[in-house]
Amino acid sequence: MVRYIGRKLVKTMYLLGLGLLVLSTWYLLKLFDNFNNDPIAKKEINQAWDEAKKEAKGKNPFAPGRIRDAIKTYKMDMAKQEIKAKEVKKESN
Repeated sequence: MVRYIGRKLVKTMYLLGLGLLVLSTWYLLKLFDNFNNDPIAKKEINQAWDEAKKEAKGKNPFAPGRIRDAIKTYKMDMAKQEIKAKEVKKESN
């Protein structure tokens, strides 16, 4: 008797969870559609996107010169660390 009630409860919980998933998905889609149909929101998004494009202009992190400089800086930092490690090793001996 207890197992039957447990199985029935589990099925009920699964159906409840499925129902909540369907309802929440429907509600989110409704909100998304309302947001997309709002002309004020579209205007604000376009303005923010244009400003972001203006700020990002000239800040390409993958420009060839920047990559080359980053590699050189990395190599110099690694050389400094190796020198420090050798000095520490000499001092400890």
